[in-house]
Amino acid sequence: MKIPRSFRRESARRLFLTAATLAWAASPGCSKPEAPRVPPPPLVGVVESRRMDVPIIDTPNGTTSAMEAVTLRARVRGFITERRFEEGSFVKKGDLLFVIDEEPYKVALDSALAKQAEADAAVRKAEQSKNREIAAAKVALDLAQLNLKRIEERRARVLLTRNAGSQEDLDRAEADRKQFEAQVEADEANYDQAVADYDIGILAAKAQLEAAKAGVRDAQLDLGYCRMTSPIDGRIGVAQVKVGNLVGPGQEGGGFTDLATIQQLDPLSVDIRVSSRYLDRATQLVQRQATVELTRPGVEGDEQHPYMGQLYFIDNFIDETTSTFLSKARIPNPNDSLLPGEYVKLKMEIQQLKDVVVVPAQAVSESESGPVVYVIDKEGKVAIQSVQAGLTTYQGMRVLFGGLEAGVPVIVEGLQMIRPGMPVTVQPATLARPVETPTKSETPTEPGTATKPETPAEAKPTPPSPAGPKAAEGAHGTDDRG
Repeated sequence: MKIPRSFRRESARRLFLTAATLAWAASPGCSKPEAPRVPPPPLVGVVESRRMDVPIIDTPNGTTSAMEAVTLRARVRGFITERRFEEGSFVKKGDLLFVIDEEPYKVALDSALAKQAEADAAVRKAEQSKNREIAAAKVALDLAQLNLKRIEERRARVLLTRNAGSQEDLDRAEADRKQFEAQVEADEANYDQAVADYDIGILAAKAQLEAAKAGVRDAQLDLGYCRMTSPIDGRIGVAQVKVGNLVGPGQEGGGFTDLATIQQLDPLSVDIRVSSRYLDRATQLVQRQATVELTRPGVEGDEQHPYMGQLYFIDNFIDETTSTFLSKARIPNPNDSLLPGEYVKLKMEIQQLKDVVVVPAQAVSESESGPVVYVIDKEGKVAIQSVQAGLTTYQGMRVLFGGLEAGVPVIVEGLQMIRPGMPVTVQPATLARPVETPTKSETPTEPGTATKPETPAEAKPTPPSPAGPKAAEGAHGTDDRG
């Protein structure tokens, strides 16, 4: 039987509508909506705050200088005839370094010795003088003559009374007596002068002798200055003059000629300029001879000096232009790896904070109200806590002076994913996890092999605990004290 074309057209239209209806019913827009998914709490790493002793470290800059430095200068005029050292070598105290022509000074010494001998002879002559004895004998002789004249005068007077002599004889005898009386007085004055001259002559001769001895000593010193020796142990620098050059006073503007410089290199001193406000603290450090570490610029960055030094000196005045004073540290330098004039950095412990609360430095955030840390409350949610944080950081830990006690879990990892009041899943932070050691079954048995221990970054994470803060229990950071 033949189906009409119109019937076939109507059946196709109905079939199309049915298929469209079924397709529309099966579309997502018409399905029942599903319940929204709730994201899991973010995973954060925590470290418990703890107490420890924290040293306060200061790193001042300084300049190295020699403990002792001597510049050799020519004190006498002459030509350099010898140089007894190698430039840049080490010399010991008493080593002969330079020699100036000695001949003129040897001649001067011989002349001074001759004058000394002459003065010594003059002293002996003055001591052996007989002028006092001669003057005394003359006085005695004239006294005898005076007595004789007195006797003659008395005889002439007696003869005159007896008319046995003349008045002329008496007058002559009286005149002779007066003449010898005057002579005796003159002789006695001469004797006193001779006694005085004897003592003064000896003193003058001895003074001349001392002057001659001083001349000899001066000549000996000048001769000794011709040989210049090292006054200290140290390294000598470049020779400023060569053999054959004329040196001495009157050269280079009238001063003394510099020949070479010797500097003591072990130990070495480091000069530190310190602000006057720290005078009391610096004084205490010097009194207890605080130890210092030294670093210096190197080819591949800063290099640490292998020897520890000590503070030992504070100057006795404050520079009024800079309001600083000079302090010094003594640094052993047996290998001469340091030289004077080098800029270095020191590291010293100036104070120690006892039993203070510390947290990892990254746990402290700055807010408008001041420093804060994020902690886990009893319900396992994030809480913000204001703290009094100092500027001191030691081995990655920052000192807190208030606002937080020891033993509080502090968030240090995942801070960018949290906000106050948000529940979180807690695990010990990477820096607080112990390094896992291999068990016996994991230990290699082949000779020459070793198992690489897991670093803190490779340690297996602790499974999250729903207990919140209790999951961080025991997750202390490594104790860095000592």
